[in-house]
Amino acid sequence: MSSFKFNRIYVIESLDSSEKHTGKELYDDLLRWQEEKFTELSADYFSVENKIDFFKKLCDIKKECIEKRHSPILHLEIHGNESGLVLESKELVTWDELYKYLVEINVNVGNNLFLTLAVCHGAYLMQIIRISKPAPFYGFVGSFDKIKVSDDLLLRYNDFYSEFFTSLKLEEAMKKLHEANPDIPSTYKFISAEETFATVYNNYIKENLSKEGIEKRKKQAIADEGLTFVNRAEKRRFERDFVRKVESTKEQYYKEHSIKFFMLEEYPQNKKRFNVPNSLKEFYRINNT
Repeated sequence: MSSFKFNRIYVIESLDSSEKHTGKELYDDLLRWQEEKFTELSADYFSVENKIDFFKKLCDIKKECIEKRHSPILHLEIHGNESGLVLESKELVTWDELYKYLVEINVNVGNNLFLTLAVCHGAYLMQIIRISKPAPFYGFVGSFDKIKVSDDLLLRYNDFYSEFFTSLKLEEAMKKLHEANPDIPSTYKFISAEETFATVYNNYIKENLSKEGIEKRKKQAIADEGLTFVNRAEKRRFERDFVRKVESTKEQYYKEHSIKFFMLEEYPQNKKRFNVPNSLKEFYRINNT
């Protein structure tokens, strides 16, 4: 597992006043006390009501990361569904909207942004990842399912962070998170930037580089450019040239995508931090595509 650095913990919560504020409890009982153990670490808790407050706080975090060189862990305690986050105001922050802000923060911290999502369906954040853009996170912990019991959230993340700030090992912390509540099966996963890239790029290959994908792209290119052919031979020649171009450029595009996603030009050290296949051929071999 690749490493990441951090010196700041931000807890952002947006829950109704009638609900148990599990994010505040996690901060009060555990996270803020880590400042005494780690002298360079600081922690903050924020309660936001609406989209304006939420987006302002994310902008403030980005500004602090730039000006004060913070490398953050961001913990969200917010309701969610398959479309995004549901704030106290009942406004929906779509995954696409959140994605934009996460990318901006993560670019400024060299792909070190670590997320823990106390959010129903939080792992659906993965569905909007784009290989042509920088990664929105170093990694995150979240669930694809609905989280039915707030106490389960508090128990699991309390055990997760207790272990993490003891051993500083994500593997051990995830083990504690899974074991924290034997009465309720754990649906949480840690998903890294490497796993995210592999998943998204495998989908890209199936949609664009498979036999079916290339055939679909050929038809789309003909339709988009309004091409007509005088005979079958001319059409076959166009199709052969199209396939040759796809084959001759796929390695180039893979390198461009991986460099962009892992920010290798801005942060050359990320080449060693992350297990990035050097070529599409190597990617195929590793991921059994």
